[in-house]
Amino acid sequence: MSLSRGLAIGALAVYATTATMGVGLATGAWRNERHRWVHHVGFIAATTLTAATVVAGLRDAPGRALAAAPALLPLAALPRIRTRSRWHPTVALTAAPWLVAAVARPDRKE
Repeated sequence: MSLSRGLAIGALAVYATTATMGVGLATGAWRNERHRWVHHVGFIAATTLTAATVVAGLRDAPGRALAAAPALLPLAALPRIRTRSRWHPTVALTAAPWLVAAVARPDRKE
């Protein structure tokens, strides 16, 4: 497995966990008044791993880098959108298809 593939899998896993946590917070299924930082750390980790996927993919899987790069746009916009607005989950979900596409890209044969 290439480095970029491992990073993409990690980015998708952390993203999915953080998104699930966000849904739990929005629906009231999970409360985190004292532990809000957990959701923030997940967001930072997902964004960092996505950026690392793009950088590593430039060397070992350019198609994966191209697939993951668009996910950085909604991730960059997300902190500027109010969490209680209807746009926060909408923008957050637009990163998902790009991360799935990055994971689904096969490694380059050498």
